Amino acid sequence: MTADMHTHSSHSQDSTCPMEEMCLAQIKKGTNVMAVTDHFNTRFPTTDDFLTIRQSFEEAENMQKKFGNQITVLKGIEIGEAFWDEEKAKKALSMLPYDVVIGSVHMIRGEGAYSPKDFGKLSDKELQDWLKVYFSDMLVMLEKTDFDILAHLTCPIRYITGKFGRQMDLKLYQEAITEILKQTIKKEKALEINTSAFFMIHDFMPDKEIIKQYYDMGGRLITLGSDAHVSENASTHFDEAKAFLKKIGFTQAYYYQNRTPIGYAL
Repeated sequence: MTADMHTHSSHSQDSTCPMEEMCLAQIKKGTNVMAVTDHFNTRFPTTDDFLTIRQSFEEAENMQKKFGNQITVLKGIEIGEAFWDEEKAKKALSMLPYDVVIGSVHMIRGEGAYSPKDFGKLSDKELQDWLKVYFSDMLVMLEKTDFDILAHLTCPIRYITGKFGRQMDLKLYQEAITEILKQTIKKEKALEINTSAFFMIHDFMPDKEIIKQYYDMGGRLITLGSDAHVSENASTHFDEAKAFLKKIGFTQAYYYQNRTPIGYAL
């Protein structure tokens, strides 16, 4: 079985992919379950995010009606930086009966999204300080935000290393990463194994070492997410992820329905 719990459609500000196209790509790849988790931004919105998440939810319902005999289409949302505007996040969560809520950090306090940031221009110390704030913000999200899946724990590495070629020693942040994993387990959140940067960094987000640490700490609640914004990336590199997870001891992954984790064999 395969469940892709993190995908985007044209209802996200950074995707132009029609939802039906994404569904058809998942069906072609043999995916059994997919969640549509379009972005909801608490800061720097480029659209009326309340309108777009409702449109995404309603279209996902229609996709389930259309393709339900071939794939289960779940209704989700990815809330970025929810703790920056807790009231706005709560309003978004109370609007609709989602199957799954993804919690993510895409930018640090006082700055815009990191994806266009030129990490190549930062000194080593500036880069280290930037990542320190990033991991600190993730701990704040764990403390203050209602969500089910912790998304792409080491996502900035996709750009820092994958795009700009800067090598980072994440052991510098071991204390913060350990605390993030501890709180994820304690609060019974799922850790996402995000495969979207595999073609760039030949690793997952978080990386294999952190996934192994999570397992050794007793963490078992994991989901697979392609974070696909284009249809060709649907469920991409899941075979590699499953093989690694089984190698270190995982026997199950999970998908969410009605905000409840449901296990399936890897």
